[in-house]
Amino acid sequence: MGKASMLSQYSVVALLVCSAMLLAGCSVKVTPNNVPLITNVETPRMSGVSLLVVNVEKDSSDSRILNDKGHSLGFVANKQAWSKKLVEALASELAKRGAHIRANNTLTLSIALPEIVFNQIQDKYQFKVKAVVTSSTGWSKNYDGMAESGLGLFESADTLAKRVAGRALADAVKAMLSDTEFLAQVTDKK
Repeated sequence: MGKASMLSQYSVVALLVCSAMLLAGCSVKVTPNNVPLITNVETPRMSGVSLLVVNVEKDSSDSRILNDKGHSLGFVANKQAWSKKLVEALASELAKRGAHIRANNTLTLSIALPEIVFNQIQDKYQFKVKAVVTSSTGWSKNYDGMAESGLGLFESADTLAKRVAGRALADAVKAMLSDTEFLAQVTDKK
């Protein structure tokens, strides 16, 4: 039996075991470990931009994450904790591009994360998130992020979920940084 065939069989068996545990009533709490840095996005330098990015997500309960069909597959999440990770990632990316993140600013970006969706598609786990960004100027817009991955060798369902969750948040940040409307709000070039 070839190495690729053994890895494929291992992945299928591991996925089936994880799925059975989740369906048996075990809940796994998912909090993104880290949000990867954003690459391949051209943004203007933000030197001279001063703003505050805050987490305004109110839901701090551990809620079931539903799939696209409204069913739970055993994962729970704290939206406030996820939103905090998103705020930290966005603030870091803006600072990396020259913005000053300060507490006493006239421009405040408020972030909430009203929706987290988990889908299992064959041997892949997929997270989708919806973020709402509201500016202190009255502007507001929704951004979506999505990531999916298969189970790695010797990786648990919990570790996979945390990894994919971080990538979904990174995808939402990338959507913001790629949006000229968002950039105009941040840099005040409307």
